[in-house]
Amino acid sequence: MTKIIAHRGARNLWAENSLQGFRNTRDLNVGAVEFDLHLGANGELLVIHDATLDRTTTGTGPACVLNDTSRHDVRLIGPDGEIDEGVPVLSEVLDILAPVSGLQLLPEFKADENGLYDPEMIEKTVELLREKGLASRTTLHSFDVNVLRKLKAAAPEFDLMVSVNRVWVDRQGGIEAFFETVRDLVSFVSVQHELFEAEYDRITQLLPLEQLCVWTVNDQDLITRWLSRGPGFMTSDNPKLAQELQAGQVAA
Repeated sequence: MTKIIAHRGARNLWAENSLQGFRNTRDLNVGAVEFDLHLGANGELLVIHDATLDRTTTGTGPACVLNDTSRHDVRLIGPDGEIDEGVPVLSEVLDILAPVSGLQLLPEFKADENGLYDPEMIEKTVELLREKGLASRTTLHSFDVNVLRKLKAAAPEFDLMVSVNRVWVDRQGGIEAFFETVRDLVSFVSVQHELFEAEYDRITQLLPLEQLCVWTVNDQDLITRWLSRGPGFMTSDNPKLAQELQAGQVAA
């Protein structure tokens, strides 16, 4: 059965990458929760998608300037407006999600405002996940193949996932070339839904469905279509709707 992944803590339902969203998502019985990581000013593992604060918070400028004090000074912006909550750190998110038996975690390593990945962010994330005994429940996630190669060498006990869209696959020389590059590197490939739709036959010949994820699927008709195909994972900003459709609680 397809595992539903709550994208950025179900950002269509609650503030993106927020503790509120992770608490509420925890109770949806989803298969996995995806969230994003940046390194803060004093080595904090910030849970935020963008390299800048402008889109998802009341702050401005690069996210990397935040520290454990200033991260509380900005407020996250949810679907219905500002919420009284600052930018979380990884340890807080794990305190919420780790106790849920069987819930898979998908931290995604994000590049900073200069397009670079800080080695300290990678090292600290792996160290914390190991300390909490979460290696078997965590799939480390990135678009960047070089980051994944570093993770493969430094953290071989973790599963890895790579994401890809049309632009990225073309940069790698096409679908076959991309899949050949990542075949022995990752356990799962997450494919943007329009690319997956257009190249469904080619992609499913290159990797079994159970090792494929489709992202990001939010429309009811699209969710229903992809559930009927049965990929291993489906990423959604509205995992509640996806769960209800999968359980037959909403008419398709």
